[in-house]
Amino acid sequence: MKPLQVIVLIVVCFLGTSTQAQLLDALKKRAKEKGLETQEVSYDPNAAQQNSTNYTEIEINKAEDFFTKDVIMETYDANGALVQTSFFDKEVIAMRTESRVTPKPIYHDRKGKFYAYNAEIGKYENMSLLPSSSMGFMTAGMTTQVYKLPQDPYFEAFEALSNLDIAMNFLVLELAFIYKPFHFEDDAFYSLVEVKCGNSTCKRFNYNDNEYNGSYIQFDDQDRLVEFNIISTNKQLTQDERNPSGKFKYYYKECEVILPEDVVERSMVPGPLGKIIPLEKGLEPWKHNKKDKQKN
Repeated sequence: MKPLQVIVLIVVCFLGTSTQAQLLDALKKRAKEKGLETQEVSYDPNAAQQNSTNYTEIEINKAEDFFTKDVIMETYDANGALVQTSFFDKEVIAMRTESRVTPKPIYHDRKGKFYAYNAEIGKYENMSLLPSSSMGFMTAGMTTQVYKLPQDPYFEAFEALSNLDIAMNFLVLELAFIYKPFHFEDDAFYSLVEVKCGNSTCKRFNYNDNEYNGSYIQFDDQDRLVEFNIISTNKQLTQDERNPSGKFKYYYKECEVILPEDVVERSMVPGPLGKIIPLEKGLEPWKHNKKDKQKN
């Protein structure tokens, strides 16, 4: 698993026009130039609507309904070594990620942008791969497919947040806000066992799929996600036949995230196409015209 790499997600069934196709080709080409990964995902919203259920358990009318707590997530590789630590601030709705291989943290904000430090210019650069709604849709598809998680809770949360213009681009950390034990109960894909965790008992749902042998997702006695261990032998999930194995541990402690200032805006799409479709305004730039006119 390469948790430090930014993942460019492509939903084939979601984009259809010639301009969008050109954009996707440019994104994939640009991603390869930068050493990033691409992955195809899919989701059938019609199938979900046929079995409509309140999977998120709560009604999301504002950000505070969903982002109810600060979260710290530690990411470990397949050998058990700590790779990176992510800090989520519910007040800012932003995430800071510190790792052993990057001199300065990487940030993700509520609009779907990520921030990385460029030592050559001595400043942070931020970039939107796609508008927040598209990015959230693709992240949801990628995460649920790669990690074999129930799709409906994720997409229901995505839809509610996208109506609030908030992107779900906090990768595996956002699982802490989405999943509860009841999402895995009465599901033949998982088996429930109770395990000791400190002075309490946790609910652990083991994967039954042979390609995910040893994988599990675990909740504490307050129904909070505390551990997610993924081991996969399905080599079609990643490029170059790499195994997406690793462990994520979640802690619920107060933390503060301050996004970088004096940031340089960048586009994933180089050349004329990047000027025609500025990704900082998404694929629907006309929505920003009123604001632009007011600034002028």
